[in-house]
Amino acid sequence: MKNQIIAKRYSRALFSLAVEGNAIEQFGMELDGFIQVLKAYPDFENMLRNPLYPEAVKKSLFQKVSAQLGMTPIVSSFLNLLVEKKRIQHLPEITDYYHMLMDEHSNISRAKVKAAVKLDAAEIEKIGSALEKRIGRKIVVEFEQDPSLLGGVFAQIGDLVLDGSVKRQLLTFKESLKRGAVG
Repeated sequence: MKNQIIAKRYSRALFSLAVEGNAIEQFGMELDGFIQVLKAYPDFENMLRNPLYPEAVKKSLFQKVSAQLGMTPIVSSFLNLLVEKKRIQHLPEITDYYHMLMDEHSNISRAKVKAAVKLDAAEIEKIGSALEKRIGRKIVVEFEQDPSLLGGVFAQIGDLVLDGSVKRQLLTFKESLKRGAVG
């Protein structure tokens, strides 16, 4: 819970600066880029997190990496603040929440769509269009193949669940049989 509070607070602060500077996408890409650097170089991430390393060494190395990545001064200062305040370990959550704010600002919803078989791009696009009509917002579909569904499609947009899977239909039918409603 505390991690979510920290992530929301920091991401909202950065997002408000991004809105003021008309750099919403830019800041999001820079956060993503820095996370990729941390994943690619775990020793660098460990050094930033480790209290045994002197602050001067952390700052110096961070500034070199920041300059190499061509970060804007605001994002560089923001990440430096996370290092100073010993919050850099929360960067993935902060970045995720920042992207949620970006989507909200752009009136975009993300749909997690699952199907038993692999769907091609055209089918995924059709599902996205149907969901857009139903929700009234731009939908970005994140597809996942899930053989346990047996058939049909399962979609989740935030709290809204649309379950048209064969597995769900069979479970509903089973419950109907138990209640004696079929027949």
